[in-house]
Amino acid sequence: MTKAKNVLIIIISGILCAYGILGLNENSFAQPRTGKCGDDICDDFERTRSNLCPRDCVPEKSTESSGSQESPAEPIGRCGDAVCDNFEKANSGACPADCASENTEKISPIIANVTVDYSKELGAFSPYVFGAIASPYFSSKGYELSKEAGFKIIGINAPSVPKNPDDPKQYDFSEMDQSVKAAIDNGLEPIIIFFTDNKKPSDLNAYGVYARNVVRHLTQGWNNGYNYEIKVFRFGNEPDNAGFWQDTQENWFAMYVAWAKALKSVNKGFILDGLALMSPRVGSDGGLPSFDDTDKINGWISNFLAYVQKNGAYVDLVSIHAYSPLPYFGFYDNYRLLNNELKKYPNLSNIYGTPRAANDEWNILLGDFWSGFYAKQFDTAWAASGRVNSLISMIEQGVWLSIPMFGTFNDAREGKGEGGCHDFLLVDCDAQGKPSYYAFQGFNQLSGANRVETVGTDHVNLAVLAGKKHNEVIVIISNYDIRKYMKKYEGKTPAWAEYNAYVARYGEPKVYNKYTLTLNNLPWSSSDQVTYERYIVDDNKKLELAETKIISGGSTLTFTQDISAPSVEVVKVYVK
Repeated sequence: MTKAKNVLIIIISGILCAYGILGLNENSFAQPRTGKCGDDICDDFERTRSNLCPRDCVPEKSTESSGSQESPAEPIGRCGDAVCDNFEKANSGACPADCASENTEKISPIIANVTVDYSKELGAFSPYVFGAIASPYFSSKGYELSKEAGFKIIGINAPSVPKNPDDPKQYDFSEMDQSVKAAIDNGLEPIIIFFTDNKKPSDLNAYGVYARNVVRHLTQGWNNGYNYEIKVFRFGNEPDNAGFWQDTQENWFAMYVAWAKALKSVNKGFILDGLALMSPRVGSDGGLPSFDDTDKINGWISNFLAYVQKNGAYVDLVSIHAYSPLPYFGFYDNYRLLNNELKKYPNLSNIYGTPRAANDEWNILLGDFWSGFYAKQFDTAWAASGRVNSLISMIEQGVWLSIPMFGTFNDAREGKGEGGCHDFLLVDCDAQGKPSYYAFQGFNQLSGANRVETVGTDHVNLAVLAGKKHNEVIVIISNYDIRKYMKKYEGKTPAWAEYNAYVARYGEPKVYNKYTLTLNNLPWSSSDQVTYERYIVDDNKKLELAETKIISGGSTLTFTQDISAPSVEVVKVYVK
């Protein structure tokens, strides 16, 4: 598969699988407006009525003023953009709509109560939730950045099917081999992705030979290959998407079974990731979901599991996809539906027994490949907190593998880099980290830790997760404000349907500006010297140490802090 084809596959996938996000944001190609308050133009009508729109008619700065810093009271946005900027803060009557929530927060703090029980272990974190993609092109810098960010697994494409799978000379392993070597050299475990054509091949036995030879090349040295300890393999992409599959359900299932049996015949310890469904949730009539209790699991899932069992094959991970800025439905409640179905098959995986839930393509929204415009929120802490919240919600539902539709492969560097320039990735077009990069660098510190019971996540605005290792507690606290995000970036997109459905069921989600973190059942006494460290990721801080202190130990420790939205914090408490 050529690089161009790989990119095209990703492009088509994004265009067709973004339920709830399709359609251009009304802010996407915003043009300057005239004749309205907030257009930054002091027109004749406003100029003769000084109190009508003070933000448009603020006295202009002198061009002779020293330095380039903006005045604290200079307008930097528009009234109604859901951001209380410096001008609006300094002029309380300029735009109460934007600053109402901020003023409320100052008067009435909303405190999130987060508790961590050190004694209640929930098992080791899956090594496969610390994943990213190696796309949309090869970049050696991208692999280095993935390592520095702490990712552990990375998705890499298998080669295309040769005309004669029995002929070793017809395989082109060059691109896959280059990517796999770069990943392993940087301490990353590849997950190999087998994409499919849009119809079942005429000879499934030949297809099985192809699949078997690819994994033998990687793990048993076949055809000048290697002896890598690669364990995870994914089959297909969104068979419920006509852009990828134009054949019957049964033919897709038959193709999966041929693939799965071929791989397990090489090594029964291989972990097989199947389905990769676009739309796991449907309405009561099988159409679009209502995001209420009448919704049900997509028939693709139940039929797939039944077929695999009937035909004596295994599936270890069952993956679904999600694109949404709201964590609750796509990243939390959909897994309730999926897990209820998986429980019916306690022996369908020879690795885990019951197959485990997975997500091998997700993000908060589509990137520029598919939307046609550069979404600036990807460059902000909004994306950082939204993404971390989504991942924590999935982990709380037992998701065992996460390969998001973002990674570190953005590298233009004024024409000297190895790739292009796109919005949805974790680094900018000069391969420099965005807030999301640093947020995941913090989150990935949980790798190798034992997860401990943590209470406080609301699956919308606040997400918390904790682990312990080496006499240390690591707590991730991600703070989001979904309504402010929606008002700022979503305009009139269909994403509001999910938000409004959530509010109808549960009410407006709380927006937190303070938290109390309580660590219970710690193994330390008052004679222990405990180090406390707090790191912050926001639009100004890059996982920076904001506070550190040494305190006396105890079985219970409590910390109270202010927290902004959007932001991600990493709290470490340990004894040396």
